[in-house]
Amino acid sequence: MLKKIFKNRNGEGYVDMCVGVIVFVMILVIAINIFSFITLRIEMDQIADELLETATYNGCFNDEFWDRDSDMLDEYYYYDIDYGADEYFNSTYHRVQLGHVMWVEISVTTDIKGLGVFKIPVTLTVHRSGLSQKYWK
Repeated sequence: MLKKIFKNRNGEGYVDMCVGVIVFVMILVIAINIFSFITLRIEMDQIADELLETATYNGCFNDEFWDRDSDMLDEYYYYDIDYGADEYFNSTYHRVQLGHVMWVEISVTTDIKGLGVFKIPVTLTVHRSGLSQKYWK
């Protein structure tokens, strides 16, 4: 097939080949973006799971939670974090009673790469929830 395209004297084969290369490159750029979003989402899942595990084990959003958050920021990248609980036992210390729901939400804003001067921002968000494992007296 390629021989037939290159032997064509009208120049149509060269135009078809150039358009085909451009389409192939754009498909490749889209595939790379999708793969990078998938890997980013997996990393965000790991971060959210680690932070939620720390919070539910301690039954509160205390210094250990923020130390783990600091470790994650050093290890990965900057992300926005939101956290909370359905009901606090002590809202001053962010303590949650045994069996009550706690949640952590991680979000990252990134751009779709490979489009030249165009920047299309995309925000990925991961939400995890769990039950407090500590009984407060």
